[in-house]
Amino acid sequence: MTRYLVTGAQGFTGRYVCAEILRTLPQASVVGIGRSAETYAAFTHGVTWRNEHVAAPLPAELRSLDRDRYRYVRCDLNDRSELDRLVGQTAPDVVIHLAAALRDDPNEVLVRSNVEGTAAFARAIGKLERKPLLILGSSGSVYGLPLSLPIAEEQRCAPDEPYAMSKLAAELVARVLTVKADVPLIVARIFNIVGPGQEERHVCGRFAAQAAAIVRGDALPRLTIGDLRPTRDFIDVRDVAQALVILSQHGTPGEAYNVASGTEVAIGDVLALTLRAAGLEGKVSIAEQYSRAADVARAFADIGKLRACGFEPAFSLERMIADLLTYYLSDVAQAAMT
Repeated sequence: MTRYLVTGAQGFTGRYVCAEILRTLPQASVVGIGRSAETYAAFTHGVTWRNEHVAAPLPAELRSLDRDRYRYVRCDLNDRSELDRLVGQTAPDVVIHLAAALRDDPNEVLVRSNVEGTAAFARAIGKLERKPLLILGSSGSVYGLPLSLPIAEEQRCAPDEPYAMSKLAAELVARVLTVKADVPLIVARIFNIVGPGQEERHVCGRFAAQAAAIVRGDALPRLTIGDLRPTRDFIDVRDVAQALVILSQHGTPGEAYNVASGTEVAIGDVLALTLRAAGLEGKVSIAEQYSRAADVARAFADIGKLRACGFEPAFSLERMIADLLTYYLSDVAQAAMT
């Protein structure tokens, strides 16, 4: 039985990763850890429904984890004594470190969670006699303004905002500490994640929430949008989970891998696909515009290294958006009525 330890296990990506391990690796067990109390019904964040902030319900595929092979333990990564005890007790073969603060969090939270939390975790697993493989969940944002496209892993990293800086700092501190402790390390630079249950601070979730409200008659046919010209590399959260499991089996320690679809998509195309999936083409107007500082105009990844490990994206952008819209019209609607 291969023992996996997943941090941030109750987060958006963490939930899907735990489910993917249990679904595809029948000889694996998972210990998930996080800061929140265990919940089987919802994510730890919320979504918008009828102008209210409600707990984001779990999609059906995440509600039925094999409890014989999965357990969750509440633990703060900065509580070193408790972390050492838990890691020693678990004795994992593979660690997937996804616990992190998010882009819009205050700078002190970014440093404490992304940098100090990663350092504490690397030290804890470095004390084990039998060293596990550590897969560090990083971000495609560490590249900053790309020198060329698509972005290859060898391109220099020049983050231009605090979140990206904290993720690169996490990579660097993990590399230093794992080399000292002889812990094999793989860095997974994850690009723009899409999927049922994602937070609305991300553009796909924001568009889907607004479109679903219009479809159900809970909002006027107006959308709030920003600049539609930037391009991004969108990848389904289920593909991310697949990629991380593949890296745990076929990745090369010491390497960084882009985890992405390898496809460049304009924000305007995301909006168009959302309106089409919702049956709202030509039926909505733009309410106002917002903008975000320090945006990179174009970004998408070279995923040749990940493909060489056996990965191929399974979800098209059309499928991602359709599933996200269905999530609001089905899962969220049903949860809000109970």
